[in-house]
Amino acid sequence: MAYRGKGGAVNDLVLIDGVNEEKILQCLETHHKHNEIYTYIGPVLISINPYKNISGLYGPSKIKKFVTKKPYENNPHVYAIAESAYRNMVENLQNECVVITGESGSGKTEAAKKVMEYVAAMSSKSKEVQRVKNQLLESNPLLETFGNAKTVRNDNSSRFGKYMEILFFAGDPSGGNITTYLLEKSRVVSQQEGERNFHIFYEILNDSGLSRELGLYKPSSYRYISDANSSKVRSVDDGANFEDTQKAMNYVGISGEDQFAIFSIIAFILDLGNVSFKSSRGDSSVEDSRVVGQAANHIGVDGNSLEKALTFRTVKSGIEQIKTPLSVEQAQFARDAMAKAMYSKLFDWIVVQINKAIKTDKFSSSIGVLDIYGFEILGVNGFEQLCINYTNEKLHQLFIELTLKAEQEEYKREGIPWEKINYYNNKPICDLVEQKRGIFALMDDESIYPKGSDKTLFNKMKSNLRQREFVTPARGPESQFQIQHYAGLVTYDVIGMLDRNKDTVFPDIVNIANSSRNPVAAELFANHQHAQKKAVFKRAPTTCMQYKKDVGKLMADLSKCNQHYIRCIKPNSAKRPGMFERDLTLEQVKYLGMLETVKVRRAGYAFRMEFQRFTSKYKCCMSGMNEYEPDAYRTTGNILKSAGVKGYQMGKTKVFIKDAKSILSLEDKRKQFWEDARNMLPEEEDGLIYADKVYGINEKYERSPLVFALGGRGFYWFNSDGTPAQYFPMEEIDFVGYNTREGWMIIQATYSGKYEDDPQVYVTYLSQNMYGDQVKNFIQVCDSMGYELDAKEVSSYPQDAFDPREYKANIKKIGKGAKRMISKNANFSKAGGGCCVVS
Repeated sequence: MAYRGKGGAVNDLVLIDGVNEEKILQCLETHHKHNEIYTYIGPVLISINPYKNISGLYGPSKIKKFVTKKPYENNPHVYAIAESAYRNMVENLQNECVVITGESGSGKTEAAKKVMEYVAAMSSKSKEVQRVKNQLLESNPLLETFGNAKTVRNDNSSRFGKYMEILFFAGDPSGGNITTYLLEKSRVVSQQEGERNFHIFYEILNDSGLSRELGLYKPSSYRYISDANSSKVRSVDDGANFEDTQKAMNYVGISGEDQFAIFSIIAFILDLGNVSFKSSRGDSSVEDSRVVGQAANHIGVDGNSLEKALTFRTVKSGIEQIKTPLSVEQAQFARDAMAKAMYSKLFDWIVVQINKAIKTDKFSSSIGVLDIYGFEILGVNGFEQLCINYTNEKLHQLFIELTLKAEQEEYKREGIPWEKINYYNNKPICDLVEQKRGIFALMDDESIYPKGSDKTLFNKMKSNLRQREFVTPARGPESQFQIQHYAGLVTYDVIGMLDRNKDTVFPDIVNIANSSRNPVAAELFANHQHAQKKAVFKRAPTTCMQYKKDVGKLMADLSKCNQHYIRCIKPNSAKRPGMFERDLTLEQVKYLGMLETVKVRRAGYAFRMEFQRFTSKYKCCMSGMNEYEPDAYRTTGNILKSAGVKGYQMGKTKVFIKDAKSILSLEDKRKQFWEDARNMLPEEEDGLIYADKVYGINEKYERSPLVFALGGRGFYWFNSDGTPAQYFPMEEIDFVGYNTREGWMIIQATYSGKYEDDPQVYVTYLSQNMYGDQVKNFIQVCDSMGYELDAKEVSSYPQDAFDPREYKANIKKIGKGAKRMISKNANFSKAGGGCCVVS
């Protein structure tokens, strides 16, 4: 990996000069300007949404470059994270997970898709594996259709959290499991200006044939589509997406009958929203029974029964059941509650069907991908924002704990002294929400208290919660409170929190759904508390307590996995390519805790690398030439001393460098060496793949220090002044051998002799002072370019490879037709005398 991008910004924020948010912002802005959307903070990937396709960034050829590679062997990329997760799982048989966070519009869903794309590409081609892979991949568009919507920030915003666990057996996907969190049900009945309901509503209304069959009209006809002007979105093709939705349903085994039943439930919700009420002496009644009848037909229930369920509430009094009339306001609440409950249960039903299709008992390990809402601070922050921000506090707490733990364990393993790292501890904030007398517990109590209200909840919060974490602003409504989250101060409004927490569904609504002749609708409330024939004395948990339980389980599951992190950033609010809004990005830098992450990584050692990797990468930075030293520990020390690096520690297998400037200085020296090597290549060359300092036989048949350069067309050696010394074109190489222990590489080629009766001439060229791992790496690159070189580890080489006199005698036997070094170099006019030799 190059440590700087095209604009000179570091590729790892741990290496920035100075630790503050402005420096982080400058680095991200520079990368964004040069279409470099990925950056690291140590092992954490930062991904900036480009709002455009970047040529060559993804695809099969790009995937090949990351297979079996460590993250530092390529520039930052989502494929590097996916490769780390997959390789760790295969080699260590341990469970992995990729945690993706960021605000709406930052590209979380796309990042999750790319992780899935990479993992899927690693699977074998057997029919069963391909079937499982397709089911896993097709679950994404299906969940997007029912769980995503256009918001003011994002045309395809996920309105739920998702943890997808891909199960593997012998390195191939064998099945999976999906868990979802906190679907935004309120969107079903209302949306802000410029936003849409969930995609499925528009996909069905866009299909003229299906709409006609269901008796539906244009979007503007429905109350639950608040902004009809936003029904068409330039970046969303509802027609094509609906085809993908139906295809996905087929893949996961949802029958044609059930598909039509699902579409009928969506039609029911649309028509239900158009039911309006009038008041008669305080009680409500339906204004137009025909609208109720039309809705009822969609799910096969009696229209009169549905009308009564919307305008009356059945209350048990002992053994009697009393029907109490509802006011207009209560009837509207019941209507909207039914719509939200039906949609939420339908979404859950679809997830269950997907899980049935991808379920397996045959697995040895897994990779989980968590795509979950990022930190939110809106104009008005309510119940949903409290839950979302609580989740992010828990994820941040887990991330910091595991990062510190991983640092401490690595230092201990390497024998490096451990110093305590000071960091912001957000445990008090997590406790404020989840402890026994915390916000969720108080909200739960008030939700079951008959006289509980938003006001009584607010008063209990003020009297029970510590004012250090729970703050009531001096100015503002008597319903607002503030919490100092790790990402900043957030003001919440308690109004509406109890209603959202209760998530009330009246027994009459449940009974109506259970009487449905629609096969899917009849299943949605089958296990609901109100559907049980026997009395159920244990009350169902309120939304906040169930959510707390779900998040607790998620944290426990993540703790059992080896974790990888992707932080997604939205560079502008206009969703425009090439635009970078500094204030908006800086806000997200805070929300994502990036400064905190950099500080934690830099509090110990900013840089660490295995001795073998370090020596093979940076030995070209040493002044002059040095004989190959098989002891990588000793060579590492020599390189550091030669480069004047201070503030480092030598562990058992790695070197740890404290100062980021030191490694950047070393990297600049390596970059300069590579640029010099690139300039030595002839003009006809396609580019430089690898460069190093080696010992070899030059054009005068003397063993001397040379610069080795691997181009796209051949292997080259140059003298220190850039004049050509030796050359082998790719197509003339028979074999490449390397010895990792002794540090050399040989190139073998076969040529015709001078005369017809002469035997063939076998030429072996030796390059010393080369690391076997590097040879293996660039051979793989050659393979990806279409040059399938025969290469392997060897233990010896012929005498003529080492002895210049014998090598010269062998070369003299070659007949006409053997290529010589290209005579003219890009910068030097001297002709080269080297024959076809590559190394």
